[in-house]
Amino acid sequence: MRDVLIALVVLQVLAPLGASAVEGKVLVELNTVEISEDRCRLNFVIENKFEQALDSMKLDLVVFSADGSIMRRFITEMAPLRPMKTVVRAFSVEAECTQVGAILVNDVTACVPIDPNACLDRLELSSRVKTIRLYK
Repeated sequence: MRDVLIALVVLQVLAPLGASAVEGKVLVELNTVEISEDRCRLNFVIENKFEQALDSMKLDLVVFSADGSIMRRFITEMAPLRPMKTVVRAFSVEAECTQVGAILVNDVTACVPIDPNACLDRLELSSRVKTIRLYK
């Protein structure tokens, strides 16, 4: 019985630590890609884990081909992002989706009201598209 009580106390102490690990983060996921004429539409799911809204969050993205060469570079606005809210954003690049191999978040050029460098550090990236890596 004593071991069970100790285990419960440990769980109560550690559970908030796991939950707070993503607080203050912005989760950006490349969710799907869609072919649209001669363009590839990139669909992102963005989850704002900040306790405050982000009025602007501009990402400097570099799209690489499957062989590693740079295809396109652009700055895109992911905000506004309300606090503790999930949104979907879509962007198109002039390429076939099968040509895209990776997307680099090269920098955060704006993150209002937070410092862009702190915003870049707080980005957590993932990709559901197995053939496209999303990284910083």
